[in-house]
Amino acid sequence: MEIVAGIDVGGTFTDVLLHHPGTGELRLAKVFSTPGRQADGLLTGLRQFDVPLGELDAVVHGTTVATNAVLERKGSRTALVTTRGFRDVLELRRRDRPTTYGLTGAYRPLVPRSRSFEVDERVDAHGRVVEPLSAGSVRAVADALRAAEVESVAVCLLNSYANADHERTLAHELRRLLPDVEVTASYEVCPEPGEFERATTTVVNAFVRAPMARYLGAVQERLKHEGFARDVQVMQSNGGLIPARRAGELAVRTLLSGPAAGTVAAAAFGEAAGLPDVISCDMGGTSFDVALIPGGRPAVTAESAIDYGIPIKVPMIDITTIGAGGGSIASVDRAGILQVGPESAGSDPGPACYGRGGTRPTVTDANIVLGRISAEQRLGTQDGFTLDRDAAVEAVRAHVAEPLGLDVTAAALAIIRFANEKMANAIRMVSVDKGHDPREFALVGFGGAGPMHVAELARAVGATTVLVPPHPGALSAYGCLIADVKYDYVTAVGSEVDDCTAGGIERILADQAELGRKTLEADGFGDQDIAVEHVAEMSFAKQLYSIRVPLGGDREAWTPAKLTEEFHREYLAIYQGRNPSGAIRLISLRTVVTGKRKPVEQVVTTPGEHPAPRERTVVFADGSHTVPVLRREHLRPGEVLAGPAIVEQSDATIVLPPATTTTVHSNGSLIVKVAS
Repeated sequence: MEIVAGIDVGGTFTDVLLHHPGTGELRLAKVFSTPGRQADGLLTGLRQFDVPLGELDAVVHGTTVATNAVLERKGSRTALVTTRGFRDVLELRRRDRPTTYGLTGAYRPLVPRSRSFEVDERVDAHGRVVEPLSAGSVRAVADALRAAEVESVAVCLLNSYANADHERTLAHELRRLLPDVEVTASYEVCPEPGEFERATTTVVNAFVRAPMARYLGAVQERLKHEGFARDVQVMQSNGGLIPARRAGELAVRTLLSGPAAGTVAAAAFGEAAGLPDVISCDMGGTSFDVALIPGGRPAVTAESAIDYGIPIKVPMIDITTIGAGGGSIASVDRAGILQVGPESAGSDPGPACYGRGGTRPTVTDANIVLGRISAEQRLGTQDGFTLDRDAAVEAVRAHVAEPLGLDVTAAALAIIRFANEKMANAIRMVSVDKGHDPREFALVGFGGAGPMHVAELARAVGATTVLVPPHPGALSAYGCLIADVKYDYVTAVGSEVDDCTAGGIERILADQAELGRKTLEADGFGDQDIAVEHVAEMSFAKQLYSIRVPLGGDREAWTPAKLTEEFHREYLAIYQGRNPSGAIRLISLRTVVTGKRKPVEQVVTTPGEHPAPRERTVVFADGSHTVPVLRREHLRPGEVLAGPAIVEQSDATIVLPPATTTTVHSNGSLIVKVAS
């Protein structure tokens, strides 16, 4: 039997779920996050269970440490070392702008030009050495790095994806000459073409590597001090886990750690309810994260951007994030126009209704004013935490209602409508903008604030089905419980398909699979628990963007003709058309090796009779309604609820607007039908 803790540290709350296999019980702790001291909130949540940490078999953690370090520019003092003549790779970037018609931007690279250094060497695009690596220039760069007092170094030499010998030698020498400096080489994190993207990915890893390693080391040490002797597992951006000892070295792979966990769980609950095509809608205290999950598998991208001008070229779940959470601050700008977010009140001071010093109105305050959240309701398990409705009313009145000439209720409704429209646009970005009809998907609403808004979001985008999982306020923590360990490997090819051979492709895929198997075996997985999937990244010869062509688990017999056939099939499925006359390029070969963890079996108990429901007045777009207020734990599988209604639980409040019908699924999920 394994007692497993799943932990998600968000901007406002830290969620901890404890699964005990003997009873199938899931226990929840939801406490305030502790900015700058994330381990404190994590341990506070674990201690609420009264289970000795030495009895835990696994601790799985989703974290925002790497993301925050990049966004807030609070990483290590980092330098870049590259081939002579390419010192400006970060400044030159791509010819794009933050706004389509804007003439200026606020781009600032993580490494300034003053800390970009060059060495004498050159490898061409085919991997042939044009100029040997100069030992003298390596020593000179080491001296310059020492004088610059850098803490971390990113090494990214031209065309090292085709031949990494120079880069490997340079990284080895810098580690020898500068033993106190962290060194990240591009061939270790991103051995792919695309000079700017490879450089930014390497720089980001170098920038966040030390903060991530320090944080995970502190978590591991504090857990060890209290009896936990195993490796902490960390969620990666690709939806798989990695041991903390490796996550520190490959910190760039954890940038979307928490949101990825929620997406994994949303896919699982959608599939369990017979809804394979879903869109995950994670509305927490700070942000709204949305992802497309067609066919029960989250869409994966080989490249994303954590901020303007900072593309990340590692496999990650394709998640769009906007600043629209329960803590998003509402204000009226100088033009007299209402704005909501992206600034958030966070956990300290938090929304005005939290009574922790916040005075500015947030989305959560608007929900309290409208009666969607009750001041008597207890949110989370934080000791001594109560809500103050009067403070919420005053914040909305002073900062929104009076400047706009509205009454408090109308102002609160305006805040909710504004936030909903921002989130609906994000849903359209991951669906309509990519050729998918949101009306054919179910929305999975989760996060502390998601279940309050998801039915209205469905109506806004034309979706007719909503799923609210059993623990929506802690679904990312649940995703940590059920995720598998996963490693991604990539080898650049860069040739036309007709120039490749089945034997060459087989060797690359076999080497990747073998490396993954050995790594998972070192992590304690047996051969029967290891799964292998191969992917080819391909494009037409003169196209800038590529597509991922699944190859399954078979690495043999991938002849040029078979690869071409699979590429055309995938291209047709995505774009509904093809150009059979164009030459096709095999850009890279990828292998995903997965270590299957033991499944989490949750037991859903059938409660007894309902207590008499309470009632309260709730304001919706069509006016005020007196609605029943139910407790989630009293709902029985198969039960049907007619909206409007409110369902409360310790980690979230579920708002069922008028013209909705809700059925309780056998696993505890709520399936909401929304009238169009």
